[in-house]
Amino acid sequence: MMSEPSPLHVQTSDIEIENKAINTRRKELGLNEIDDTGTVGLALSGGGIRSATFCLGLVRALAKKGLLKKIDYLSTVSGGGYLGGMLGRLYALPPTNRPVEQSLASDDTILLAWLRNNGRYLTPAGFLDKSLAITQIFRSFLASLFLLTLMCLVVSGIAISLNTLLVLEPKALATPPWLIALAIPVYFSAALSLSYWILDVNKPKKSLKIAFTITTLCYVLFAWITQLPGYFVQPYIPLIALLIITLINIKCVSAPLKILSPDPGTLRQQLTRAMANCLWLAGVILCLWIIYGLGLLWSRGISVSDALIPPTLLALLKAVWEVNGVKKLLSKMKKSGPRISISLTQGANILGYLLLLFSLVTVCAAEIHILSYTSLFRYALYPSLLGLAIVGFLSYLCKPERIIKFLNLSSLHNFYRSRIERAWLSVANVGSSHNNRFKQSPLIDWFDHKPGDIKKVTDALPMDDVQFKDYQPHNNQGPIHLITCCINQTVDDRSGNYNADRKGIALTVSSFGFETGTSFPKPSSELESSTLSKWVAISGAAAAAGMGSLTSPGLALILFLIGGRLGYWEKNLTPKANKSSLIPALFAEMFAQFPGKNSEYWYLSDGGHFENTGVYPLLKRRVKTIVVADCGADPEFIFDDLENLVRKARIDYAISIVFTPSPGPEFSAVTTLKKGDITPPLIKATIFYPAQDGKPAMKGTLLVVKPHLLEGMGLDTERYAKRHSDFPQQTTGDQFFDEEQWEAYHQLGLQAGKAITKDMLS
Repeated sequence: MMSEPSPLHVQTSDIEIENKAINTRRKELGLNEIDDTGTVGLALSGGGIRSATFCLGLVRALAKKGLLKKIDYLSTVSGGGYLGGMLGRLYALPPTNRPVEQSLASDDTILLAWLRNNGRYLTPAGFLDKSLAITQIFRSFLASLFLLTLMCLVVSGIAISLNTLLVLEPKALATPPWLIALAIPVYFSAALSLSYWILDVNKPKKSLKIAFTITTLCYVLFAWITQLPGYFVQPYIPLIALLIITLINIKCVSAPLKILSPDPGTLRQQLTRAMANCLWLAGVILCLWIIYGLGLLWSRGISVSDALIPPTLLALLKAVWEVNGVKKLLSKMKKSGPRISISLTQGANILGYLLLLFSLVTVCAAEIHILSYTSLFRYALYPSLLGLAIVGFLSYLCKPERIIKFLNLSSLHNFYRSRIERAWLSVANVGSSHNNRFKQSPLIDWFDHKPGDIKKVTDALPMDDVQFKDYQPHNNQGPIHLITCCINQTVDDRSGNYNADRKGIALTVSSFGFETGTSFPKPSSELESSTLSKWVAISGAAAAAGMGSLTSPGLALILFLIGGRLGYWEKNLTPKANKSSLIPALFAEMFAQFPGKNSEYWYLSDGGHFENTGVYPLLKRRVKTIVVADCGADPEFIFDDLENLVRKARIDYAISIVFTPSPGPEFSAVTTLKKGDITPPLIKATIFYPAQDGKPAMKGTLLVVKPHLLEGMGLDTERYAKRHSDFPQQTTGDQFFDEEQWEAYHQLGLQAGKAITKDMLS
């Protein structure tokens, strides 16, 4: 359990500023003050694009009934944050003929068409976006593989030095033609990758020169050790072919780097595109070699064991296999039955340890092989001296100011963040300048817009995002937006012991500050200087080295190695928090050893890794009526997210949440709702708040909107459900909604939201 204050001693005085803001907003809307009615909260749970689309329908249903303005708090986690951030941004738009609520009630706005067209928000440009994502993953894979190799060299160096035996004279290296040809695009890729990491935005050309110089020296050293120059004069690889490949590669690199952008983000994107071109060229060379090799095997009739399989091809196949395997693993782990989830977690953990063992053995064998074929093997201390040099390099690299930047850049955070920003948060980027996405408010009718008034979703526009200090929807008659993330913590703050249960603590941010666990908001200059998209992306960082209670060292190593991780390192938001961790961030992320909230840096991930419904921060505020969209993937309807909420509410706040076993014809029940059932949209529970800080005990209401089949669904939704038996609980791994899938979830949310009445929110 986390080192949190007793639930009976939580101070509520810090929340008075929120109450004043709510009362001010209510007065402007002509509603009663909270002293008379109690607050109303809307919680939008995690679940990726599935949750965001369903929640859009739910919010629009509230708007159609004039109930959206009654929402005082909007609490979001993960995918619910896409919709929550978009909704909060809408309140910042200049006033139009109709307010946000009335506009959301309309069925033909620019906004609705925009969101419908961007169901594939991660790859809106299709193949181009996928190639950039693959390039990012591959670059991170190479960087992670390099670091893992260095660590393995340290261990293997010690082992070799202690067990060196006399060997025969070095043997000649047999280098196949494809390796020499492949060396050219690999050389350019390595130089561009290095320039990405050492980039000085004020002197980009100098950074490129340094990167290419270092890469050239490394290649020369490698050629000298392996006697590679002699193979350039062999008849099987004419120099003219190498020259052609070199010229093509230069063209691939120079095209995106012709004009270097002064903007750091755009410049890094240029380097990424250039490296992607090099990797494509390398892929072409590999494909040609595979075709040639298979043809040669067929013509000669030799066995595969007689052929030399390129280690680069093996690495690529291994990486692709691991990426697909991990994606399926995470999808199943996220919302499978408890037994399956536990076994998959343990299996992934074991696989990670086996991968580490395989890496150590492979690096050790490779080092012995290289040394045995060169004159360097006679020096028994050479491997350990190399290991000592690597330790010095890693010590330099692991300084927080260097390694934190590297870890955040090598993750998929920026890719994921930019897609959310463009597709969802850009709705308030309205104006006539070249940095505005919409020339007219997206709240107006679609038929009133003009061609060319909307820029493409693939265009990166700086005004799509907003500074967090300026994100205050409650000042424009909107709700207070609470965004929940997870601070990963595998080591207890007080005892230093391994934290075997939660392995994480809630972090909630809003315009009033940040709050950890059961505490209330505190201001932070670091938070104010950040942006909305950053926190929405962190809140949805599902695939990360730290995943709350599912955190395991083996799985963390796999995710670190393949580069498909979304977690983010953030400087501690608490003032004067300078406690450095004994474990450098590099090793902390690689082996899932996170010190928690008192360390200098936090490792943040999906809020669902702590509590996925978004209700948790509303309970500490004693919200009287809570509507929650429980959209986490739950194909067997075991209600594990609600189970987790009930448990944490009791432990952390001494709050009891009791579900009515026989709620009547208006509601469904958690004990009877099963897959494929057509039942009422809502599930009702009673919240029992204890007496606290002079306030008497009170009752509240929890209305759960669980995506399931409903009576009165439209023909298109009904037919979609018949063709897809897992609807509406399809895997969270599917983040690419086409038109019919998007509309099915949107209409289901709209239908479910119609069941909420004014009396329920009173």
